[in-house]
Order: sequence, then C-alpha cells, then structure tokens
Amino acid sequence: MVLLAASLAVGCRTTGILALPPVDAASFPAPAAFTLVTWNAQKGKHERFRNDLRELVAEAAPLLVFLQEARAGLVDEPPLAGSFARGWHYPWPGGVTVGVLTLSWSVPIRLVSLHSRWREFLVTAPKVALVSEHRLADGTSLLALNVHLLNFERWSTFMLDAQLEELRAVMSDHAGPIVLAGDFNGWSERRLALVEQTVREVGLDEVRSFRAGRRTGDLGWSFLNWLFGVDPTLPLDRVYYRGLMPEGVEVLPYTSSDHSALLVRFALPD
Repeated sequence: MVLLAASLAVGCRTTGILALPPVDAASFPAPAAFTLVTWNAQKGKHERFRNDLRELVAEAAPLLVFLQEARAGLVDEPPLAGSFARGWHYPWPGGVTVGVLTLSWSVPIRLVSLHSRWREFLVTAPKVALVSEHRLADGTSLLALNVHLLNFERWSTFMLDAQLEELRAVMSDHAGPIVLAGDFNGWSERRLALVEQTVREVGLDEVRSFRAGRRTGDLGWSFLNWLFGVDPTLPLDRVYYRGLMPEGVEVLPYTSSDHSALLVRFALPD
C-alpha cells in the first residue's frame, strides 16, 4: 500500500502547456459579442464525443471552448486553436495525461497554468486551471479562466481554499473583463460558499438563468449523499463573469459526457 501511494504521488503530477494547431491563428481582437462554451469532457471516452465537439463548434461558432477532464490527444484536428494544460498522468503503461483544454479562434496573448498545491486523497490527482488572456475590440483584454476544482474533500476545505486563493490572486491583478467557468465540484453548501466568497472578492457575478439539466454531485442514494455530504440539487458546472453582459444561455443537449455542455453569449457593455 505504501509503494502504491508513493507511485501515485510521483507519477500523477505533470505540468506544462501544450499548444495545439492551427498554430497560424492570429491574436486579433475578439468581437464586441461572443460565445463561451464550457464542458467536462469525461476524458472524451464516449465514441460520439469528438463528433459532437466538432458539431458544437460549427453550429455555435464560439470564441472560447473550455473543456475539463480532457486528455492529451482528445482533439486530433482541433476545430480551433487549442492550449492543453497538463494536470496529471495515470502512472502505469499506456496511462493518459488529463487536464483542461481551452479552444479559441484566436491565439491568446498570455497563458498561465495553475496547478493545485494539494492532491485529491492527498496522494493522487492534483487539479489544474488554465488562464488565457485575449484582446478585446474596445482595447481592453478578457481574462478567461478554465477551471477544474479539487474533489473528494469531505471533512475539511483547506485544499479547495488554497486552490481558490491562487485563482483569486490572478483575477485580482486584472483590471478588465473576466470569465471564470468550468467544473467547480461545488457539491455541498460549504464548498459552494467558498467559491461564492472568492468571486465576490473580485466582483464577479454568476450566470444563473440556465434551465434544469446541469450535472450535480448526486450519488443516487440518499444515504450516500448524507454520508459524503453531497447536496444532490447543486450543479457542479458554473459560469461567472465581470465587465460583460450575458445575453443568452443554453444547456446543450449532447449526451456524450456525464456532464452537460453550457453555452453563454456575452456582449461588452455599450
């Protein structure tokens, strides 16, 4: 058991940002109105996922696509320029690398990956967020944070709090518009309260007008929900913003992941 824990601790964490083609995309300003999609990919295990992603990009024409629980090689021919932040690697032969993937039709002017200081169960998977900055038509820049927050912290929140503090520090240094979206693993009121405190401190609001259909942490049995402290009504996937106006939202109907894809149309204020 000690050797297993040691191999997980050594083998899981991996860092760096992998750029995906098309590499000749330009970092020109984003338009005054744009679309964001965020989706936990469940490692793209479903056979329809890649086709669904291509269809989504073709139909919605998003400026940004945030994928969590993505894996290296998930998108062989990216429909948009991509940046993959490596989070962790399965420590056995043929094990895949998992992280977050941000797709955009323009190359960001800045990229930063933020790896959680702590690991889930203390020895296994850390989590990662990918921060990208994009020029806007009004001369400002958009800070876009694609996040996957730590899970499986039942009796305390110190690991989650540390990860949120790193995100807060990055957002506090940015004067322009911000979008913060992804899988927050906010399956309890206590965990969600930490997220809400963080976004309040940097002046973000939540997009709240989604219809029903977002994934929750429901374990399917009331006793298990009680045992692990899960509120089965709380959505895991959320979108927060500052300096923008949400003009339309959708929970997209794709079923090739255990999470639903969320779409938000934003506009710059007049």
